[in-house]
Amino acid sequence: MSVYSKLAENLQYISPTFYKSRFFKKLKGLDAHNLLARKVEPEFLWIKNILSKDAVFMDVGANVGAYLFTLENHLKPENIYAFEPNPQLFKRLGRLFPKVNLSSVALSDISTIAEFKIPVINGEKIHTRGTLQTSIKEKNEENTILQKVEVKPLDDLVFDEVYIERSRNAQTDKLNFQQLDFVKIDVEGNEMQTLRGAKKTIEKFKPILMVEMEQRHHDDNLWTLISEIAEWGFSVNYLDRESLKLKTLTEEFLNQQNPDNVKNYKDYINNIIFLPSLQEPQTDKNLEL
Repeated sequence: MSVYSKLAENLQYISPTFYKSRFFKKLKGLDAHNLLARKVEPEFLWIKNILSKDAVFMDVGANVGAYLFTLENHLKPENIYAFEPNPQLFKRLGRLFPKVNLSSVALSDISTIAEFKIPVINGEKIHTRGTLQTSIKEKNEENTILQKVEVKPLDDLVFDEVYIERSRNAQTDKLNFQQLDFVKIDVEGNEMQTLRGAKKTIEKFKPILMVEMEQRHHDDNLWTLISEIAEWGFSVNYLDRESLKLKTLTEEFLNQQNPDNVKNYKDYINNIIFLPSLQEPQTDKNLEL
């Protein structure tokens, strides 16, 4: 990191609001004409337009907080729940988004203490690529940093009376929600474990699911995994880059995705959008932030 970059990063301690404005500047003023030129995933434009002001949103794998920034002035902060197990990123999110519900727990399908991997590429820790799937290797990964993190199924956090009572005693009540409208999951290969550990919650609330899923992160056939989620009562969709409307995802279209284009948001799609079967896509609004 350059000296200038280090100085810029220090702004988060001095003026979090100003820092956010600079760090997330390409997410401001997004519209259908400039988002690809800015190299922004079109889903950032879409999500704000389908969520009502009173929606409850959950960000699993909040990372640096891009979706929190997109939604923090659109939704009530008490209706935003974010999970980020990377200790450094979790502390950063606390500085930048103090009003939302933040948790450092990693969501999966078991309760345990597990190793969380941060890859080292070109001599730098890439905190944004952290994962519970320690066997996954990034391109040009030369080393690995392992940290211990608490792991819980979402269902335990929502339905386990012992945990809920502990939360009440701590005066947090973080997961005491009565509705859940949208769940975004970006957990670098741990998607199915996260979803299976949240199945009871998903069946109760029937939220829209937006899950980043890529074959390169899975040994099992990706379409088989997607089909498992569909069997829970969801249609399988993706956001078309030209119309900015949802289209039905097919196995043929999925197999056409080339991971070499991972940073090309026009030609590569890895956000799979699962709609509850009774819900119709809301895609007719003008897409502007």
